[in-house]
Amino acid sequence: MKRFAIFTDSSCNLSSKDMEEIGIAGAIPMHFYLNGTEYDASGDWTAIGAKEYYDAIRAGAKLRSSQARSADYEKAFREVIEAGEDVLSISCTGALSGSIKESIAAAQRLMKEYPDAKIHCVDSCNCTYPLALLLMEACRQRDQGKTMEEVEAWIEKEKLCYNVVGTVDRLTYLRNAGRISASAAFFGGVFSVKPIVVNDELGNNVAIEKLRGRKASIERVADLAVQYMRTDVHPEVGIAHADCLEEAEQLAEMIRERCRGTKPEFRFAYVESGVGSSVGPGTLIVGFYGDPAMRQLYKK
Repeated sequence: MKRFAIFTDSSCNLSSKDMEEIGIAGAIPMHFYLNGTEYDASGDWTAIGAKEYYDAIRAGAKLRSSQARSADYEKAFREVIEAGEDVLSISCTGALSGSIKESIAAAQRLMKEYPDAKIHCVDSCNCTYPLALLLMEACRQRDQGKTMEEVEAWIEKEKLCYNVVGTVDRLTYLRNAGRISASAAFFGGVFSVKPIVVNDELGNNVAIEKLRGRKASIERVADLAVQYMRTDVHPEVGIAHADCLEEAEQLAEMIRERCRGTKPEFRFAYVESGVGSSVGPGTLIVGFYGDPAMRQLYKK
């Protein structure tokens, strides 16, 4: 059976050390511009420190993000194809990013040069820790001997089970970035409202509830996470925070106390810079495997 390499993009929230341990060949970087200077987004925070980054946003820095580029996908894919491997690329949700389109464009160019190679590009309908957890399982299955087609079929079947629920400290960032779906009325009292955000079936961010007060919003995130997670299937839970580690740890403890079955195994990290530019400081994002019905909450 021909080996295949698994690629993703920097929205997965994993460091290079994490990816090496998991067996991911690489994460194609998204990009962000901070006060006019371009940086590569990365879970390693090599271009700029995470604390410095979020402090700059708090201070009013001009910030915008841009997608991963097909030229970077092409370079990465070419290296493994020339080494005799096929490629499975698992991208950030196409609802929020152009990564999947850029990976497909690179694949189409390379297939003309290497017609015997297989390059499959998959929209994960996820980002941050849900994408990371999906990648972990995809790599496990590959390492257990599954074919690329089998792993891809599993992703398509299970990807909506990888869920996210979170809250932001201020709606301004999501709203300005056009990264959230909700009615205009929902955003009344922007500075006091703390929204609860989940993903829909396509991977859009959808605000499903609004609460007043930080403590209430964090407790509600914990309640929803416990209600929909399936730690008996996949115990690992990721909490990404935008420079609010203490609150992330408090959230983890709330979740742990509420869990009656298999206790979750937590990992923590800063929200990587590409996503962080859209959500802003104070954001908390919980990623886990669970009931895909969570993707339907926006309809209620």
